Amino acid sequence: MSSAKPVKTNPVSLIDDAFLENILESSESELLTDLMEEGLSPESVLSGLRALVSAAENECAQARLGKAKEELAAFRGTPGVGHIDDLQQRRERLAAMRVGSPSATGMMMAARKGEGLSERDQDGLLDDLADLDRLSARKDEGDL
Repeated sequence: MSSAKPVKTNPVSLIDDAFLENILESSESELLTDLMEEGLSPESVLSGLRALVSAAENECAQARLGKAKEELAAFRGTPGVGHIDDLQQRRERLAAMRVGSPSATGMMMAARKGEGLSERDQDGLLDDLADLDRLSARKDEGDL
């Protein structure tokens, strides 16, 4: 069931709607004639419209990116979920994963070309473990 369109009472909105309706109901040849009468080239009008659409797409993408960053910051700022929030415990869990310990069931490390992890790689993995545990806790609570 669709809802009825709200009735516009603002005169500017009514004028805008009339202009848009006129443009949408016009044929291509009528639009070309109107543009030429105004001294505009169709190519320049299309170029301007493409620029407007591109700017709107970029603005929407920036808004989505900003929202995603806020959500990630909120997620990462979530208080600890118990046994794995402590950095030392995460380090021990990572060490167990690296040697294939049974205490790290269900976890595995990807093969690497080099011998060991760099400090940056290790820090990244520790952050990833904390994120995984937060996600698991949210799943257990029914948030996901």
